Amino acid sequence: MSASSTGDMKNLKSKKLYLQVYDELCNYIRANNLQPGDKLPTEMEMTARLGVSRNVLREAIKALEISGVVSSKPGVGITIRRPGSDFYLSTLVAQMNRNSSEDQIRREVEQMRHVLEMGFAEVAYRSITDTEIEAMREQLAIMESRGVQSKDPCALGVDFAAADARFHALLFSRVDNSMLFSTLDLFWVFDRYYQVQLPRESYELIVDKHRRIYNALKDRDLTAFLAAMDYHFGVFYEKE
Repeated sequence: MSASSTGDMKNLKSKKLYLQVYDELCNYIRANNLQPGDKLPTEMEMTARLGVSRNVLREAIKALEISGVVSSKPGVGITIRRPGSDFYLSTLVAQMNRNSSEDQIRREVEQMRHVLEMGFAEVAYRSITDTEIEAMREQLAIMESRGVQSKDPCALGVDFAAADARFHALLFSRVDNSMLFSTLDLFWVFDRYYQVQLPRESYELIVDKHRRIYNALKDRDLTAFLAAMDYHFGVFYEKE
């Protein structure tokens, strides 16, 4: 009998990927029949019982938060939320993670993002305000600063990935469709390009893609914006 089926947590010391921790926490919630309002153990308790670092655990908790499974607040702890559409979406993608290679997951998520973002692109363009466009400029500056820090091939890093995700969240923030926003948020949970070693040219291409989107929005040029969005998903960069 596995540890999960007995309501405990199995040790994951040899498995460092946060999605494996994510799966184990979902198993723990189900096995213990935790209900909305119930709490998970403390971070200290979970890192000890799972045999993983605090950073790995926090990535898994973040994924659970974005998926709508838990709510984490300082001084309150990690509380189970009422399952909604986000929970079922997260279950679907987590199942894909178990049955597919990372390259296949990345390709399929990118295809879904392409369809969704292009499908809502014109709505986003017509609803976005100068406030969001200015905030996108700030996120672009964070992404551009990564190149100043290093001229050598390197991984993008967590800050770059967070700025990238925020850039796209701002783009669609005025679209009145909570399912779209939840789905795009969920896809970012499974994006791990920031850990991949990239050559300098690939980094510059990623930044250029986002700069084109921002410039088109700033200029209020719909044709240029749609072309920039298509370019974003249609031109690929290389790993080291």
